[in-house]
Amino acid sequence: MENELENEDSLNLDETLDSNQETVTEEVVEDNAELEKAKQIAENQRIRAEKAERELKALKTKPVETETPKNGGDLSLKDIRALQDVHDDDIEEVTNYAKFKGITIAEAKNTPLMQNYLKSSAEERASALAASTAPNKRSVNNFTDERIIRDFEQGKVSDKDEDIRRLVEAQLAQKRKEAKGN
Repeated sequence: MENELENEDSLNLDETLDSNQETVTEEVVEDNAELEKAKQIAENQRIRAEKAERELKALKTKPVETETPKNGGDLSLKDIRALQDVHDDDIEEVTNYAKFKGITIAEAKNTPLMQNYLKSSAEERASALAASTAPNKRSVNNFTDERIIRDFEQGKVSDKDEDIRRLVEAQLAQKRKEAKGN
């Protein structure tokens, strides 16, 4: 019987060892999987960091490009000289015409079409300037002293200091007339 008990105990012990060994094996496999995953993440981060460093070096060594103005950047010195007597509002029209025709700006400016355009736009500006120089003047009602006094007697009084001063002066002038007349 003791043999049987020993056999049973050894079987139970073997089963326990086997189950413990399986648990340990599973834990080792899980730890290995986590370790592999961590290694893969670290490798990806290293690759990204190296790529970012390369891009940073490329940006530092690459000259910075600045945008040129739309109309001013592509004009040569000859073009600028040709446009010096053209009004600012007409420059774009002349440059667009030159590009459309495939000729220089100086040639475009001297074509009959552009000459007529420049003359007519100059005339339009001159007439618009002449029309707007005369300011709209309101007619100022220069009330006479009698009218100011009559309005005051009817209860029409302005709150402006200037109008009150004018009323007082009108009343004084009226009293002086009356004093001289007697």
